Amino acid sequence: MNHLTVLQIAAQAHQPLFVWGPPGVGKTANVEAIARGLKVPAWTVILSTREPTDQAGLPIITEKGVRMHPPLWAAECAEKGGGIVFFDEFNTAPATVQSSALRVIQDGVVGDLKLPSKTSFIACGNPPSTSTGVYQLTAATANRWLHLDWQDDADEWFNGMLGGWPTPSIVRLPVGWEEGIGEKRSLVVSFLRVRPELRRSQPESREEQGKAWPSPRTWDMTARMLAASAAAGYDEKSEIGRLMILGCVGQPAMIEFTKWLVTLDLRDPEDYLADPLKTPLPKRSDQVFVTLDAVAAAACSRSSRFSDDQRMSRFRAAFRLVGRVIDEIGSDVAIPSIRSLVANGPAEMWNAPPAELSKVKEALVRQGIDFRASR
Repeated sequence: MNHLTVLQIAAQAHQPLFVWGPPGVGKTANVEAIARGLKVPAWTVILSTREPTDQAGLPIITEKGVRMHPPLWAAECAEKGGGIVFFDEFNTAPATVQSSALRVIQDGVVGDLKLPSKTSFIACGNPPSTSTGVYQLTAATANRWLHLDWQDDADEWFNGMLGGWPTPSIVRLPVGWEEGIGEKRSLVVSFLRVRPELRRSQPESREEQGKAWPSPRTWDMTARMLAASAAAGYDEKSEIGRLMILGCVGQPAMIEFTKWLVTLDLRDPEDYLADPLKTPLPKRSDQVFVTLDAVAAAACSRSSRFSDDQRMSRFRAAFRLVGRVIDEIGSDVAIPSIRSLVANGPAEMWNAPPAELSKVKEALVRQGIDFRASR
């Protein structure tokens, strides 16, 4: 089931996830089952029974001053090194209580306690259209979650009723999945260069503000989740990839982004780093933009897989590709990737700067980039 896969990937990527669905369809049971499958502890927090001070911490007077003491679940989470914090019935809490949870969700801070980096936040809520006594999420709250509409699968329920409810088979994220984030960010940036009005497009209605919508935060979230899903075996053109995009930026932006993705037919950036002068270039300018951004992101990778010498070689290969694009197409298409390479190049590279930089020296100066002064 696709929504279960999204839930599993988000939990392992520690991406805050909001699961929407009517009462009684198994949202809570599936979150608990995934915690068992991942073999991590889980804590259920009913936000509607809490006060804002529960998230901000209760003041305790000490000799050094006032300390904001966290609730028990947060202390246990820190002690165990992380796990899943499950905010059940999140939107039954009023806006003031929801807002008090923002720092918890975004920064992992409860009172004066910083939670472990391996803490995942999942919330469940009933759509206001299906339930009474629930509140709309504020725009600020909604924009911090990956949103997922829960699908009630009848066959799965029949099988569970007849044969029991087994711990689900978990789609595992491999170690080092974060190395793919740079490449996915290059896709997002290249798309938003074409459709800049979608970089931030807050809906006008309160109802739409309470779900997924495009902002700089959620586009970065999109890149992270596309990297995670790709590492798990689902690329950005798959149904899992579509659900990731939909949950981050909403349906209108998802439709535009996926249409644009379908038209791309790109080589692996590693092909260009291996042979920057002979690997065929794409024909469309937007494809060249994406290719250069992806190659720059790959060259900037700080993965432990590469030695210092290999990183230097990869940077120089990226610059050779840039020089080739400048000669064959022009400098304008190459400037964004050059900015990335200049900002992230190994310090020792600037003892003998790549010759390709001389081809765009004047363009770099016009944009306020002086690599020699910054090194």
